[in-house]
Amino acid sequence: MGYHPDQVDALLTRIKIQFEAAGRSLITSSIVSAARFDLVSGGYQITPVDNTLARLGDSLEAREIAEKMLRFGKSPILTELNHLLSEIAQVLGQKPNERFSRQKNGYSKSQVAELLNSIRVNRGKLVSPLPLEVRTRSLGSSRSGVSRSEVIAFCDLVASAGHRQIALG
Repeated sequence: MGYHPDQVDALLTRIKIQFEAAGRSLITSSIVSAARFDLVSGGYQITPVDNTLARLGDSLEAREIAEKMLRFGKSPILTELNHLLSEIAQVLGQKPNERFSRQKNGYSKSQVAELLNSIRVNRGKLVSPLPLEVRTRSLGSSRSGVSRSEVIAFCDLVASAGHRQIALG
């Protein structure tokens, strides 16, 4: 089983057009990160597609932030960064067993814990792996794991904060 090729190809076409015509708003990094595809026999391999989309979404997000800074200055980016850092700190401040819901066939608790141990908010600054690494890191699988969707959402927060912090210098 793999991702439906026609659905993946349609999204990649939209992304390609977006990169070729930066002024257009065909697709955003948020749309790329939220993309879901039907599973079909003989479809595209899941992990390579996910990693490719993470790279493309990462590039789009960095570009969107740079465009926003050109239009409105650093202030809105700093406001967004502070909001993201607050949310990240809130999750990291919880007891490890309370950060994410349990899920059958979820991500490995130990691998998620390892990732979270590499992330911290220190004096208003994010200390973490690079945004792309946060989004593409393998988190294994476990019969009694943690919620995949919650972990992905958290990783998206960290990556988005990382992009804003990088853009601000």
